[in-house]
Amino acid sequence: MSTDTSPSNFVAPELEEIAELLPSFEVLSFIAKGGMGAVYLAKQKSLDREVAIKILPRHFGEDATFQTSFESEAKSMAKLNHPNLIGIYDFGQIDGMLYIVMEMVHGTSLYHASYGKKIDPMEAGRIICEICHGLDNAHQQGILHRDIKPANILLNDQLSPKIGDFGLARPVGDHEADSAFGTPGYTAPEVIHHPSAVDESTDLYSVGVMLYELLTSKLPEKLYMPAANLVQCDPRFDDIISKAMNPNPILRFRTAKSMAEAIDTILSEKKSPTVSNRLVTSPSPAGGSAHPPRTLSPPVYIKKSSSPAIRNTIIIIVLLAAIYGAWEFYQKKKVQRAAENALIIEQNEQSKIEAAEKNAKLKEKGAREAQARKEARLKMIAEIQAANKELTPQLIKPIPELFVKCPELEEVRKKCYGLVDKIQKKFSGKSQSQFLQETEELRGFYRNKLTEIKTTLQTKGMNDQARTVDQELNATKVTGQAFVDYILGNN
Repeated sequence: MSTDTSPSNFVAPELEEIAELLPSFEVLSFIAKGGMGAVYLAKQKSLDREVAIKILPRHFGEDATFQTSFESEAKSMAKLNHPNLIGIYDFGQIDGMLYIVMEMVHGTSLYHASYGKKIDPMEAGRIICEICHGLDNAHQQGILHRDIKPANILLNDQLSPKIGDFGLARPVGDHEADSAFGTPGYTAPEVIHHPSAVDESTDLYSVGVMLYELLTSKLPEKLYMPAANLVQCDPRFDDIISKAMNPNPILRFRTAKSMAEAIDTILSEKKSPTVSNRLVTSPSPAGGSAHPPRTLSPPVYIKKSSSPAIRNTIIIIVLLAAIYGAWEFYQKKKVQRAAENALIIEQNEQSKIEAAEKNAKLKEKGAREAQARKEARLKMIAEIQAANKELTPQLIKPIPELFVKCPELEEVRKKCYGLVDKIQKKFSGKSQSQFLQETEELRGFYRNKLTEIKTTLQTKGMNDQARTVDQELNATKVTGQAFVDYILGNN
């Protein structure tokens, strides 16, 4: 579902109103209200179970396109069945308002549980590992989340994470369904700069950001500072984070399951039968001091040997074994990293070749388009000169600049036309000031969308279409009724 563009004066329906419209549920209490609607705690009478009911603002139900998208996404999410995903039970429309019935999770969000705190590395690894398992289930069903962040992760009574709010979810490969871009700081670069490259690894980029944030209590910066330099944690966590957050999607983990397995390798080696913590946290001190979170360890008692010689011999043997084990581990790690580096170099070279081929094709296409425009212009000049043989060259008017068609512009202009027509009908014979206010808001939204399209086209090297969009931007600098007349007159 697309991000909310509704007015901020949405009023959540009263409990009695919801109970009357949904008689099969006993509405118990109001939970919260947000940009996409209001959430209520209720009991499903037929199955005697608690559920959460989310009611969307009325204007969403009036939008046929949004309603179709909502129903499609609800059906897709209802297929998901995993302990780390919030279940979807039902959906529908009541009194013009769309609603969805979900699993009720008693607990808090990961955002509220971890904000400003450094989570014990083992606990952070456990939480992220379970999130990966939930995402893997969704990805296997062909669904991307596209907005993974701590606020969209709920922790139940057992502190097990559950992924919710698939508000931006889309089937794999659906890149043009809306203009939602996720949350700054957690969003992979291709979401904005190369939407066609969005895939399962885009969600894993956000998971890598969350792992770093849980360990260090802050988001990664442009100049990456390893988490192991800020807190006391296994350096292999940084290897996992770096791979998950690689700017090149093809160099990230290819599946959520493979990322979970990498984390589980660390957890398995670190597990101790005498220690059991659940979300051990410590507040991040002022100034960003890198003191690690502390866990309680049982006291260790060493029985004194009756012979110092025997005791010293045992200590030496243990030290030698530890040194040999460390050397073996170092050699294996060295070989593994050399293999990974060779693979990365090979993949980078392949990416460079593909990029060079793509740029060559774009240049060739641009040259063809430029030549076609030149020929068309020369042909037009020749026709004008032939039709005006008796006129002096000074009387020939300059030929206007030719622009190529832009499908993205045509699509967004068509949508804008529909909205302008709807606003005009809505305020026909009513307050002119309110009509102009909504028209101006639509104009701002339309111009912002045009700017996004222009930037994307320029990034792809499609400068001819970008100039067409730029012409539309210049034409929509007018305000009020002039903007309405322009939109309606051009469709």
